[in-house]
Amino acid sequence: MADDKGNPHLDGFKVGLIIPSLNTTTEPEFAWIAPPRISFHAARVFMDVTTAEALRTMNAEVHRASELLATLSPDVVAYACTSGSFVDGPTGTKQLVEGIASIVKCPVVATSVAMIAALQHLGVRRCALATPYPRDITEQERQFLVKNGLEVVSTVCLEKSGAAIRQTPRDQVEALIRSADRPSAEAIFASCTDLRALEVVDRLERELGKPILTSNQVTLWAVLKSLNVGTSIRGFGRLLSGGSRGEILDVAL
Repeated sequence: MADDKGNPHLDGFKVGLIIPSLNTTTEPEFAWIAPPRISFHAARVFMDVTTAEALRTMNAEVHRASELLATLSPDVVAYACTSGSFVDGPTGTKQLVEGIASIVKCPVVATSVAMIAALQHLGVRRCALATPYPRDITEQERQFLVKNGLEVVSTVCLEKSGAAIRQTPRDQVEALIRSADRPSAEAIFASCTDLRALEVVDRLERELGKPILTSNQVTLWAVLKSLNVGTSIRGFGRLLSGGSRGEILDVAL
């Protein structure tokens, strides 16, 4: 991100990203809303379909991606893939994060861990889950949430796979999130770092009266916390603005 003088902040924080090869959403969203003096540097791991087998095959490449990122001496590394980081449950996630950390020698963020931390930060106990994934991957995410102490009051999914996820139009993303909402849900999590949900978060929060979290939003939040950078980013939901669960912010994009 450059400031008004064209400074690219080459002396700022360096954030390494491990992202699925087909993802075209995470990097633009981070560059769009991240504070100044933070640069993002990605290594890609191969993924073409959203199946448990493909996700595990992708995870086998994370070791090499970590080695590549280690050479840039990052301040933090984020594995920005929700399904890849929950596919083997909490134990598998812990092992994955520890494996990355042993190579990059800096704090490591995984999207599924950031998801849990963000919900806990907002005091959420009961959540709704909206995903673009097939039903079996959605069920794995539901189980991941439950195993981390959350009650999932509803799950909805689009049953999409691979590159079809990022092609989901804005109105369908909005409809997906609305369809997950229940009166008992204290927050709604819209999953997948390649789903363009960040663009609709603020307006839907005001409409539905509760936090809307997205994969890229919680990942960036966790990255900023790891860097000890304050989160006061307005227009993209209460989590990044620093607001509480009960606070409705009147912010227009």
